[in-house]
Amino acid sequence: MPRKRLLALSYLFPNVEKPNHGIFVYNRLNAMAKYADITVINPIPWSPLHFFINKFKHLRNIPVKTQRGNLTIYHPRYLSIPGYAKGIEIPTYRSAVKKVINEIGFDFDLIDLHWTFPDLPTGDYLSKKYGVPYRLTLRGMEAFHQQDGDIREATVVKYLKKVDSIISLSEEMAYTADRVANARYKTNVVRNGVDTAAFFYKDKTACRNKLQIPTEHRVILGVGALIYRKGFDVVIDALKTIVNTTALNNTHFYILGAEGAEGDYRKELKKQVSDLQLNDHVHFVGAVPNNQLVDWYNAADVFCLSSRGEGSPNVLTEALASGCPAVATKVGSVPEIMNSEPNLGYVVDVDDVHETIKALSELLLAETDRKQQAENLHKYTWDWCAKQLL
Repeated sequence: MPRKRLLALSYLFPNVEKPNHGIFVYNRLNAMAKYADITVINPIPWSPLHFFINKFKHLRNIPVKTQRGNLTIYHPRYLSIPGYAKGIEIPTYRSAVKKVINEIGFDFDLIDLHWTFPDLPTGDYLSKKYGVPYRLTLRGMEAFHQQDGDIREATVVKYLKKVDSIISLSEEMAYTADRVANARYKTNVVRNGVDTAAFFYKDKTACRNKLQIPTEHRVILGVGALIYRKGFDVVIDALKTIVNTTALNNTHFYILGAEGAEGDYRKELKKQVSDLQLNDHVHFVGAVPNNQLVDWYNAADVFCLSSRGEGSPNVLTEALASGCPAVATKVGSVPEIMNSEPNLGYVVDVDDVHETIKALSELLLAETDRKQQAENLHKYTWDWCAKQLL
């Protein structure tokens, strides 16, 4: 049987300037490329205004074509006015994709979309023009654009009704797609895999020595952009009570991450730490390269995902695959992940400080077989994910 050919479109994708941005899209497609021929188009937003806005200046350095792993990736530009006139992105995004297709030709069996807006209208256009189906992956609740309340939300609902099939990373998003567009009959739930070559069990003491973390400290680890949605403030609130417990007064919270696309919450977090007199217990490490995270996961006693919204959080599966038990909020695919194997930790309600205190305290004092946990998680690879999807 000849290999299938997929055209993957994604507003969200890594590039040479930000190699970890949307890395989960790359990881899945790269794994699928073992079984199918995949070409990726990742249009880059651009306008004359981008030259004058620091957070966007790096976009001009992205080549129009790159190769990474098993994938060829095209980065055409489309007109986008930062923060305004989102409707204009529908035709300009489509035009950017058409430019690449005119260059390489269209010889694909499936159009594979990895974000909703402005991907969906372009996917629908190509599906009609070339007579092939198109599929969408829902990667987070923000993909519904309900938080924006503009043309993006209405556009997503319109095309959720039209798209041929949907992959949802969680039951939560599958339910939402059904509620807004009656789409459950064409939706399958497949969560993300984990890169087990990068995330695995290591000796905790060796990792602490490498990172200069005192061996006598009890360590809670949080990883993610320093934005409100990640919920680091809840852990900080919980920490105030935890460190007042005699057996846990040497507990420290390490936060790995920098500002994100949704904003910068560092000022508020640092004020909270100061107000609660936790300056000696909370450490803002900053952004950490992806290949160094395995040492942090293995150095920590507990990983805490405190998010108010997620799709299929890679940081959680990475921590678990490294043998670190976790406390995670009931968002996205977290319940499915935490129930996939025994004794991985606890699932708590969003913004529930009391539950977070109880769960963190128990895991900080518990003895767990971290090596066995890592081995149990290593069946959920990106290859496992790719096979389900194909």
